Amino acid sequence: MTRSQHDAEPARGAAAPEPPGPDSPAPKAPVEKIPVPKRPVLRPAVPIYDSAARPHPLVEELQELVRYRDLVLQWSRRNIQLRYKRSVLGVLWTLLEPLMLMTILALVFSNAFGDLIPDFPIYLLSGLILFDFFSRSTLQIVEEIIASQSLAERIHVPRSAFATAAIVTYLVNWLIAHLPLLGLVLFFDRPLSWAIVTILPGMVLTAMFALGIGLVVATIGAFFVDIRLTYQVLLTGWFYATPIIYSLSIVPESRHRIFALNPLLHLCELVRSPIYDGVVAAPVHWWVSLAIGFTTLAVGWAVFTHWRNAFDYRS
Repeated sequence: MTRSQHDAEPARGAAAPEPPGPDSPAPKAPVEKIPVPKRPVLRPAVPIYDSAARPHPLVEELQELVRYRDLVLQWSRRNIQLRYKRSVLGVLWTLLEPLMLMTILALVFSNAFGDLIPDFPIYLLSGLILFDFFSRSTLQIVEEIIASQSLAERIHVPRSAFATAAIVTYLVNWLIAHLPLLGLVLFFDRPLSWAIVTILPGMVLTAMFALGIGLVVATIGAFFVDIRLTYQVLLTGWFYATPIIYSLSIVPESRHRIFALNPLLHLCELVRSPIYDGVVAAPVHWWVSLAIGFTTLAVGWAVFTHWRNAFDYRS
């Protein structure tokens, strides 16, 4: 007997399977398995960077400035705290500094212009705090943009945020400096009227003009390191070319057109007339200031955004 025949025989003693009877259940048919389709794995779409789809640098810088608006506020607060951190008088120095400078200039120029300008200290201080805001804020813009180079190399931060923060910082100081000016108005018994509220839009237009000038000077500073020293000299000449310590009435009428080309003359009238004369500035000063403020800001913004990559290669 072969091995296959031996395997085919039933084991001895084992019961043979009984044949199916009539009452036995029918054998179950095999169940066919239906294949279940696999669900596709949903993966997030990967954004595709398209340099051609980037907005214009002018628009892109503005979008980033809006996105980093919290940084502007925090940086402005930091500038204010840093300025008075080691000062004994603190914020009170903002009130005393223009008063001390006004006192010195009033003593020097009162004999020359005091008789021609009634209540000369009010006239002087109202123009002095405006020019102080303009000069300090524009110089701070140049310093902030250049000083932020190391920070911009580590993280992406729009440099326009530092320029805007400088304007906000000195705009707050300018507002505080109006307190001693109002004190002088009350001391000299000058009339106060509703026209004083027009000082605020005048300050905004001055801030726009200062931001535009600061951005242009800062952009030039990316190519010429000595621009800050040169600009300081120009500011000294600009101060004496603006009717701050003197009145335009003492200037010959033949030169009034030349003086009218000075943007700060019109901006100064916006904030001086309401508090010194108690009236709103003449419409011509408003129209010229509106044109100067928006045009200078647009030009400065365009120049700065066009050459913004030049700051990365500044040594």
